[in-house]
Amino acid sequence: MVTRKRWGISIGIKIFGIATSMLGLMLLVVYVSSNRLQKVNQEIAGLANYTIPITNFIAKTNLHVFEQERHSERILKLYEIEPLDLKRIEEEKRLFEERSDRVDEDLAQLTQLVNQAANQAQISANRQKWTQLKPILEQIAAEHQEFHDHTVAVFKLLAASEFEKAHQLEAGLETEADHFNEEIGEIFLELEQFTVEAARAAEAHQKSVQNLSRFVATFATGFGLLSASMVTLGLVQPVRRLTRSTRAIRQGNLDAQVEVTTTDEIGSLARSFNTMVEELRLKKKLEDTFGKYVDPRVVKSLMDNSTGAHTQGERQVMTVFFSDIDGFNTIADTLTPDELVQVTNQYLTLMSAPISDYSGVIDKFIRTMVMGFWGPPFTGETNHAQLACYAALEQIARLEQLRQLMAEATGKTAQPPVNLHIGIATGSLVVGNMGSEAAKSYTVMGDTVNTASRLKGVSKQYGTQVIIAEETYQMAAEAVEARELDLIQVVGKQEPVRVYQLLGRKGELSRNAIALRDTFEQGLKAYRQQDWEQAQQSFEKCLQINTTDPPATLYLQRVQTLRENPLAKDWDGVWRLTKK
Repeated sequence: MVTRKRWGISIGIKIFGIATSMLGLMLLVVYVSSNRLQKVNQEIAGLANYTIPITNFIAKTNLHVFEQERHSERILKLYEIEPLDLKRIEEEKRLFEERSDRVDEDLAQLTQLVNQAANQAQISANRQKWTQLKPILEQIAAEHQEFHDHTVAVFKLLAASEFEKAHQLEAGLETEADHFNEEIGEIFLELEQFTVEAARAAEAHQKSVQNLSRFVATFATGFGLLSASMVTLGLVQPVRRLTRSTRAIRQGNLDAQVEVTTTDEIGSLARSFNTMVEELRLKKKLEDTFGKYVDPRVVKSLMDNSTGAHTQGERQVMTVFFSDIDGFNTIADTLTPDELVQVTNQYLTLMSAPISDYSGVIDKFIRTMVMGFWGPPFTGETNHAQLACYAALEQIARLEQLRQLMAEATGKTAQPPVNLHIGIATGSLVVGNMGSEAAKSYTVMGDTVNTASRLKGVSKQYGTQVIIAEETYQMAAEAVEARELDLIQVVGKQEPVRVYQLLGRKGELSRNAIALRDTFEQGLKAYRQQDWEQAQQSFEKCLQINTTDPPATLYLQRVQTLRENPLAKDWDGVWRLTKK
């Protein structure tokens, strides 16, 4: 929108300036013109001071109602999911009541503003219009309270496990909500019509002033003619632009904007109109996108970014992360259902926090497995692999806390033998909204997802905690330490994958860890050259550095097997796995 400043004085001063340059005979005509312009000012001031703010208030009220309805829908759905997530249900109820209080506050302020508009209205038609809105607002407030009480009654029945009664009572909620939204929509339409009528009235009065000005111009000097033309153009054109934009809004075009050409009352009205349009656009955007996403940062990105957060499918390079706990089933068998739900929720909370802390998106929970992904618009195009590795290291750092949690849950002093297995892969993925028209999930799809899932299982076979794909290591090599483990062919893939064990952040390895990594690298090189003697010596040296290094133990077993079962000289070094 182009803003061009012309004059910074009020309309009354402009008219007075013209009058002082004319003959005394024209004073009477100017007086009449001033009276006409006062009506224009009253109508424009009414629009700027009350109509636009009231419309904005209604838009905000409707937004809070919409949010309250979404929270009630989430609560109803949560009661359908077993086991019940009571913590989340209570949080949604708190948000439901918070939005309900906001709606009540909005309606109270709206009623106060309408009363003020009626009391201050100088034109009887406007006063009548505001007076007619009062009973409608009272009815809306009553219906909102009825909807709130009705919904709370359903929640109580569900909490009491009286599902049949709850479903019977629930049937009327949607009808009440639709009726409530229709009434708010009717107020919108009435205010739009009121705005158009007031603008037309102002235009009609201005035309009358224009005719009088032309009559005066025939008796005035050339300066009077020029001044009158400038004032006329400064008044009529903005009002006409406002009228055209109002019609466009009524037809559903929310891209309409009014050019602000003055800093007087009409300029103030134009700015208020543009503010109203922005509010309407925001409301529509919320209606189209709210409730379709799991991760709250996805919704925030959609609302903050005018281009959206890849709402349509898009292919780009991203990093996928899978982690799971090993040994949980043994602990779960010793817990009651309530204890199991509590421990599972605590575990998922503990292990999902690093993903969010390092700008990842939590895609889903599958039993005890956590899936996340990194990539634009939530990260840069080159640092998502590094962030995923940092999240994995943070999960490992929380492992002791997790074991303590499990020990407390089972009532044992000794910590249970639980461990984490994490797989991370980077590659081309399709990211976007996927699902039905009614419910969608912002997620990723592609072979890289399968690779990351397979690497999680591979980490268990190699006795490590975190395995990353070669593409991930190459992108994060300047930020993390790793050692190459193997060149493998996982189940379901034809192409081999070079995998690495994630060891830590760059520059944070101990001397023993560095020595182990370098010695293992020597052994791996000899192993691929089928130099079994040198490979065995290197891997045995690894166990001297770290007696519990599972990869070194695994390779010693392989060397023994391959010595007894020689390979072809052109062996490609790929180890083909038979387990997922």
